[in-house]
Amino acid sequence: MVTPDKLTLTTRDDRVAAVPYLVGFTPTNSLVVVVLDGRQVRFAARLDLPHPSDLADLAVPAAQNAAMIARHGSAAFLVGYGPADRVAPAATLLTTALTTAGVDVLEALRVGDGRYWCLCGDAGCADGVAYDPAGSRIAAEAVYRGLAPLPDRGALERLITPVSGPERVRMRTATYTALSRMAVMLAEGAVSTASGGQPVAPEHMVRAGIAAVQQAYESAARDEPLSDDEVGWLTAVLMVPEIRDHAWITCDGSDAQRRLWIDVTRRAMPATSAAPACLLAITAYLAGGGAMANIAVHRALYADPDYHLAHLLGHALRSGVSPQQWRAATTGTAE
Repeated sequence: MVTPDKLTLTTRDDRVAAVPYLVGFTPTNSLVVVVLDGRQVRFAARLDLPHPSDLADLAVPAAQNAAMIARHGSAAFLVGYGPADRVAPAATLLTTALTTAGVDVLEALRVGDGRYWCLCGDAGCADGVAYDPAGSRIAAEAVYRGLAPLPDRGALERLITPVSGPERVRMRTATYTALSRMAVMLAEGAVSTASGGQPVAPEHMVRAGIAAVQQAYESAARDEPLSDDEVGWLTAVLMVPEIRDHAWITCDGSDAQRRLWIDVTRRAMPATSAAPACLLAITAYLAGGGAMANIAVHRALYADPDYHLAHLLGHALRSGVSPQQWRAATTGTAE
């Protein structure tokens, strides 16, 4: 994915070509709003394309989304993917809401079959304008970085499909061994209680867990995959809140960490998958990958419907909290 804060768009072709890189995949039946501060992209949000009969019920959510967008940028453009009779009414509804919230809507476009149409009455593209996304400056920059958008949202979801077959058997064994090791460490040290009544893991266990997190980050930076035993141990110690929180506040949004948490999430057993899925969500979130962040949050909640961090992340994503605000709030550093 092209990092939004490094992307400057100057032409319609740039805008159309950028969207799949901004959201991480080629949208379908979607309305994408790209929020700008001047010419600089702040972030992109993808909305499911509503049916025209549902538009009356979406006025309030549209106004809420527009108010959130207004907090982060002064201008936006819309790109719709789908039939004209669904894209145009949805774009009109969101344009009205954004304008009311004080956001300048530069234009609204509809994309399909290698062409785009302007929905703002520009006669120059009434019949559609052919464009070659592969030949754009945006694509060239992405190729230089070794990046390519996935074909659809389903492909993004499949990145964290749980392992199966012999690999799952190996991971089950490795996880059982890791949990047994944790049980021994718990027996060796007294578990204290925090002021809120929550148990606190023994100090030597926390130290060992933080070391495992640091080793995982270092291996990721060297592009070295973790062994089954390393993943089993990592997912086990991440069940300890103090260790998970250390991993959380040291997430940096890098491609290396994103690859790490994708790998760990897909290899984790169901009982230990909520924490790595949340860490993937945070890493994707910090890099502007809202789609992957949402998918990872859903994976965490599927594993544990009561997982507090997943609910916290989901609320932040729905509320439009920016990655910068999230980092400031969770690390105590200035935005």
